[in-house]
Parts: sequence; structure tokens; C-alpha cells
Amino acid sequence: MEDLIMTYEDEDGSVRLLPGYIFDPTDEVLVDFYLKRRAFAQPLPIQIIPDFDVFLIEPWDLPGDEKIFNEQKYFFYNTMGRDLENLDMVVVGSGQWRVMEKDKNIPISQHNEVIGKRNTLNFWEVEGECARRTKWVMHEFRLVLISDPSKMINWALYRIFQNKDHQIGRRM
Repeated sequence: MEDLIMTYEDEDGSVRLLPGYIFDPTDEVLVDFYLKRRAFAQPLPIQIIPDFDVFLIEPWDLPGDEKIFNEQKYFFYNTMGRDLENLDMVVVGSGQWRVMEKDKNIPISQHNEVIGKRNTLNFWEVEGECARRTKWVMHEFRLVLISDPSKMINWALYRIFQNKDHQIGRRM
């Protein structure tokens, strides 16, 4: 059977999904299939998730076209050398990513054993002493070692999107 090709390379060299395909994986699929393969240097069937440090620039300036990913952006990042285990806030440009939910377990549905953790962060714009919560949300996925679930593997996968239902708030 032939391999099904679901992507093509655009004029600018970026990989795009063919019309009609939507990349909208579950948390379990992101961790157990994509992140696990990336962390252990196994080939992925299609290269649609690039490597990029999401903490370099504000979320609205991140590369990629979220329209082909169901209004979401996905990135891999090697966290070696960066302490993300105690991540509560990361300053980025004119704002900061703040943790809203930490270490939610991601189990494999067949075995009910934890394979990963998910942190949820929101982006806050900061001006002087005032901070305003934006609609930008980041899910950070990390693999755990099955032998020692308190330890995480160095690679992370990020899903970044705008929460359309969220009320924007201010905090002094």
C-alpha cells in the first residue's frame, strides 16, 4: 500500500497540510506519538511540528500558520539547559507566561499509566506595574520516565492558541 501524503511544501518552504486535512490531535496522541518519537530521535511520518523556542517572542509573533492547525500552533523544544521544572513565570518581550495549571497527568488510555504531564500557561501583557491577561494560552507537554514519573525527559511539545471564550482581566 502506498504511503498517504497529507502535506506539501509551500513557496516559502514551509510544510502545509493538504486542503481538507486538519491537525487536531488529543493530548495523549501529542505525547505518546509525536513527543515520544521526537525525544527518542525516531522519525515522524510528516514533519509539520518545527523545533522552536517559544519563550523567545510574544505569542502573536510565533512562526507558522495556525489556520492549517485548527487555529493552533505546535512546536518542539529541547529544554536541556533551561530549568522548566519549576516554571511559574517566564518573561517574554512585553509580557510573561504564567502557569495556571501545573502537572496535569496524561495517561495512556489502554493501560491507565501516566506517560506525560501538561502545564497550562496564560500570556499576560505587562505595562509598568499593571498586568493584563490575554487570550493566549500555552499547553506545555512533557514526557515522564516510566521508571521514575517524578523525572521528565528534556524535550517538550507546545500547543499555543487563543482562548476565544476567555474574559480578559487586569491585575495590579
